[in-house]
Amino acid sequence: MGAPHTSVPRWPRTDPGIDGSGRAYAVMAFGGDAAGVAAGWCERSRSLGRPLWVKRGDRADDDALSALAERLRTATVGWRLLLAGPEIDVLRAHAVALDGGALDAELRVLVTDDRRRRVRCAHCTATTEADVRPDEHVRCAGCGRTLVVHAHVSRVHAAYLGSAA
Repeated sequence: MGAPHTSVPRWPRTDPGIDGSGRAYAVMAFGGDAAGVAAGWCERSRSLGRPLWVKRGDRADDDALSALAERLRTATVGWRLLLAGPEIDVLRAHAVALDGGALDAELRVLVTDDRRRRVRCAHCTATTEADVRPDEHVRCAGCGRTLVVHAHVSRVHAAYLGSAA
């Protein structure tokens, strides 16, 4: 019997490095644990003499995601996005990038922590943030139902699926 089906991304846990063929780079780092790897990416990009845009912050908040969306509107062929930080933040930035037309091949990701998740309720569509893993339970912030967290991630909603337990 094969492995169970899952749409949970298998993010790299070590620095994937940068794609040296990029013509321009954007680096987004969330939280303190991502600072070192982001600094390395920036140094490598500068050594290649390529344009570089950098955004650092504690979280992938609305301001950071708006800045990324704006950067995507001006991206051209050869643009590369490098994301580092907790899964909850990387997944949100990844969703914005895909929505803005970026391709998976243009993205590099390093997840520094995967304890906190966004869970989207299948019943009321509210999103709840919690320290929870697939097959565990969380109370929906919208409708109050107890949800079981499934090993299914929506790349569009940047959240795990939760349904009534």
